[in-house]
Amino acid sequence: MTVGQLKSVPLVVLIVAVLGLGSWVAYDIAGSRHSSTSPSQTPIRVLDLAHHGLTKVGAAIYDQSTATELVLSYNELTSLPSQMGKMTRLEVLKLDHNRLQGALIAEIRKMTQLRVLDARFNRMTGIPAEIGQLHKLRTLDLSHNRIDTLPNEIYHLRQLKLLDLTGNSLSAAQVSHLKSELPNTAVVF
Repeated sequence: MTVGQLKSVPLVVLIVAVLGLGSWVAYDIAGSRHSSTSPSQTPIRVLDLAHHGLTKVGAAIYDQSTATELVLSYNELTSLPSQMGKMTRLEVLKLDHNRLQGALIAEIRKMTQLRVLDARFNRMTGIPAEIGQLHKLRTLDLSHNRIDTLPNEIYHLRQLKLLDLTGNSLSAAQVSHLKSELPNTAVVF
C-alpha cells in the first residue's frame, strides 16, 4: 500500500461511518414517527397517573381515546375539563382522593361504557343529572364528599350493584327513597 493510499483509508472509513450513522439516525427518526402514528400500535388500555401531583387534566390525558381505565387517584385536582367526555371507551374511572369541588362534569354522559366510577374522598357537593345515562354503571363510590342532594336521574341506574354514599350530608329520607327506587343496589350510607 502506498502513502497516498494510506491517507485515503481514514477518509473512506470516515465517510462509511458517517453514512452508516446517518442511516441509523434516519431509521430511528422514521421508526419513531412510524410507531407513534401506526394503526397497528398497541392502544393504551390503562392510564395510571395516581400520585403524580396533577393539578389539572390536560390534552395528554383526555386525548387517550383508546383508554379503558383511567386512574387519577391521589392528586391535587379541583375540577375536570369537559373534554374528558372524549374518553368514550372508559370502563373504569378513578378520581378518588383529590380535591374535586362542585359536581362531576355533565359530559360524563358520553362515557357510556363506564362500569366503575370511584370519586370518594373529594369535596363534591352534587351529582350531575347526566349520571343517569350511564346504563352500564355497576359501582358508584361517592363516599366522603359533601353531597346533600341526588338527581332523580340516579334512579335510572338499574344495573348499579353498589352505591356508596358514606360520609355525605344526605337525609335518612333521601337514602330510604333511594333504596326503594334501586332495590337491587346495595346502598351504603
